[in-house]
Amino acid sequence: MKKLTKHIDYLLILSVILLFSIGLLGIFSASKPTGGESLIFKQMIWFTTGIGLIILIQFFSLRYLEVMSNVFYSILLLMLILIFFIGSTKMGAQRWFNLGFMQFQPSEIGKFIMICALASYYSNGKIFWKDRKYLITGVLITLVPAFLVFKQPDLGTSLVYIFLYVAMIFAAGVPYYYLLNMFAILLFIVAKGIGMQFFVTALIIYGLILYKFSKNYTKAAAIWLVCFFTGIGSTFIWDKLKPYQRMRILTFLNPEKFSREGGWQVVQSKVAVSNGSVLGEGFTNGSQVQLRFLPEGHTDFIFSVISEEFGLVGVFILLSILALFIYRLIKITMETHNKFLYLVSSGITALFIFQIILNIGIAIGIMPVTGLPLPFLSYGGSALLVNMIMIGVIISINREKKVI
Repeated sequence: MKKLTKHIDYLLILSVILLFSIGLLGIFSASKPTGGESLIFKQMIWFTTGIGLIILIQFFSLRYLEVMSNVFYSILLLMLILIFFIGSTKMGAQRWFNLGFMQFQPSEIGKFIMICALASYYSNGKIFWKDRKYLITGVLITLVPAFLVFKQPDLGTSLVYIFLYVAMIFAAGVPYYYLLNMFAILLFIVAKGIGMQFFVTALIIYGLILYKFSKNYTKAAAIWLVCFFTGIGSTFIWDKLKPYQRMRILTFLNPEKFSREGGWQVVQSKVAVSNGSVLGEGFTNGSQVQLRFLPEGHTDFIFSVISEEFGLVGVFILLSILALFIYRLIKITMETHNKFLYLVSSGITALFIFQIILNIGIAIGIMPVTGLPLPFLSYGGSALLVNMIMIGVIISINREKKVI
């Protein structure tokens, strides 16, 4: 046991405990108007179970994680297919398995499995990025589960899978111009969704950039055509979105205009954040929360609850703890020399950073609503347990790299 606890990063564990504790305050306050204090009890059970999983992980070598990553990936695909036949439905989405004592969401554990599968592939020998098979295989590994999650429907988590692919190939050393072209394609999809004039403007600007800086004009023209046809094809993606998913994008662009159709969440969240001022309105005294103007305060908009009731001071403390949490993750990652473990640690770190930025961005109205939780703060058993598993893996990586 002394060997297992010798190299534990106590600052990382402290930051997780502090985040969870702050989250409990937010969940209690957000659920109080509806008499949902029992959510606190459930969240504490899941956290305790997560601590048990962290301890259990320390008894296993992470070499098993690399060996079993493809098996876990196959199990993930099987679960994502089965959910369409035996999954339970809530709020129009079929994303959960009803286990009796909890609703298990396989797409949550899928985030971690995706990281392991991509890490296993990109750590297997030397990568020659000029050979397109390394990019295409990674895309296929990502798109199959992303598509299945998208069909549940869960647009937010499917986008997380795609983000993880980009983060993993970046950590694996993909040349920057590949990433720039990927972001350009994403830009064209967004521009086409906003309006034709933005799409045409983006085509002209990117065409000039390629003409100015490309040495191979044939390749530059091919890249430009890919961006063009991707943007045009994004109309098909838009048509396949559910009405509420389209409304989330529209309300992100102009929440006040579409407040009655779906922008109510964003508008009320921004009001809650602004109500907090410097010291906040006090614990369980937030007007937006207690009068139930702010929907999903215990999950998607937990940051808004904390902002309203604890003010700028509370937000500063929360962001400081999040910064400490991210710093420890980055430090452990940068000190890891085993390629597979480095990629796993990079993927976990990127996932936490992405979800934190996105969730807070949604709360203050600068990101479209996606339904992603704030790690360790938002209510939810599946997400919390998966986050605890990933922390257990990070602790194990930190321990193994120091023992080695």
